[in-house]
Parts: sequence; C-alpha cells; structure tokens
Amino acid sequence: MNLDDLSDFVLVAHNGGFAQASRTSGRPKASLSRKVMDLESSLGLRLFDRSARSIQLTQEGEALLKSTNGPLNEITEAIDKLRDGQAHPQGRLRINVPSLFGQMLMGRLAAEFKLACPEVALEVTMEDREVDLVSEGYDLVIRANPKPDLELVGSCFLRDQLLVVAAPSLIQQLPIPVVVRNADRSTSWQIGGTPGREIQTQPVLKLPAFTMIRDAVLTGIGAAKLPRMLVEKDLADGRLVSWGAVSGESAEIWALHTSRRFASAKVKAFMQFLKTAFPHA
Repeated sequence: MNLDDLSDFVLVAHNGGFAQASRTSGRPKASLSRKVMDLESSLGLRLFDRSARSIQLTQEGEALLKSTNGPLNEITEAIDKLRDGQAHPQGRLRINVPSLFGQMLMGRLAAEFKLACPEVALEVTMEDREVDLVSEGYDLVIRANPKPDLELVGSCFLRDQLLVVAAPSLIQQLPIPVVVRNADRSTSWQIGGTPGREIQTQPVLKLPAFTMIRDAVLTGIGAAKLPRMLVEKDLADGRLVSWGAVSGESAEIWALHTSRRFASAKVKAFMQFLKTAFPHA
C-alpha cells in the first residue's frame, strides 16, 4: 500500500469529493481519482460509492478513515518539525467549542491568537455535542465540565459560578418552577454555602442550551441555574435577580487534545495563549 495514495484518500474523504479536494490542494482531479483507485486496487476494497453527482464513503472507507487519519497527521507534523528544525506554530489549527463559549468569547480569543501567531490558520467550529478529535480531524476541543477520558489531556483555564436566577416577578413558592437543560433530572437544588438551603424544584421546561434557558427565564416562567458570565448584565440591569450560588457546582471550561500523539507547536501555542488570557483559572 502506497502512503501517498492513503494520504490522497484522506484528503478526498475530508473534502467530500474529488472536485473540492482538487480545489483545496491545487492538484488535478484526475490525479486524485487515479490515486484513490490505485489504493482501492491494492486493498481489494471499494472505499467510495460513486454516482454522477456525488461520492460517499463505504463502510470500509469509513473504517479506514477513522483508523488512519490520526497517524497520518502525526507523520505530517513530525516531518514538518524535522524540516523546520524548530517548534514554530504554523499550519491549520482546527478547534471545536461549545455554543455558549463560542458566542461569548471565541471571536475575541480567535482574533487575539491570530495576531499573536499569524502563521496559524485558525478554523473554529461550534457545536454542543462531543466531537471525536481523531476521526473528525480536530487538533483541540474546548468543553464544559468534561467527563474523564483516558485518550485526552489538557487543562482547565476558566471557572465560573453557577447562579440560581429568576425574573423579579417570580414568587418563591415550593416546589420552585424551573427551566433546566435536557439531561438534568434533579428534583432539588442546594443554594449557598454550609449549611445553605435546599429548594425543591419542579421542571416546567427543558431546553438544550444555556442561552435558550436564559431567554426563557427572562419571561418569568421559572428559575434556572446559569453561569455568572451569561447573566451578569441581566443582573446589573435588574432583568434578573440571583437567589444565590449553587453549592458544589461550577462551570469548568477545559481545553483538551489527544494524548496519543505529541502536542504540535500550534496546539502548545494555543494552550499557552489560554493560560495567558485567563491567568486566574
């Protein structure tokens, strides 16, 4: 099996077809097609289902892409390092961030990082699902309160309080009507320190994102647990009131990358940038 053929297969798969891969790489479409066909012949497998207008990965193609994408990136980065003779941040850096973080902070952070590292081509996507770094080709992800994962390493660079907030008109009757995230099944909240106070809750609305929950709470339908940074202006302007901080809970924002390969210069540069941007984490 030819490594160049395998690299061209990954290029075509990531770009969703030969035409876009040709535009991205500047190489002839026919050349890429021939390379992929050579790879299919050497493996004895069909990697793409082709039609007149589109191509789709076969099940075998998907399995090959998932297993080879990470190692190929490692080889490319290792060769780049050897050629450069130094750890210099450059090339494409793909980052996935949660919606709330992206909407509130990522625009400014992306611009500041680009000014600091102009040779890095920063590509940011915004989703609330947990992406797979290796199979989806991400260098780094930002996650809120991530679950332990032996394949990922990183650091917490931002912590924020969770406050119980409500519209001023909401009466504190028990159980308290609350707006929660879809996965929240709690029936009571602990507010304040020790001993604090426990309030019984009754979900009246379940929504997938903090920004949607904030908009719902502003109508007076119920209380909610929301990050301080999201509601600071609403609290200052009197649109919302805080009933106290949630005991034992906080929003921890982590930057993570895969532990199965050495961190590239561009990943190291972004991790250091976050530490500088959020010195009190």
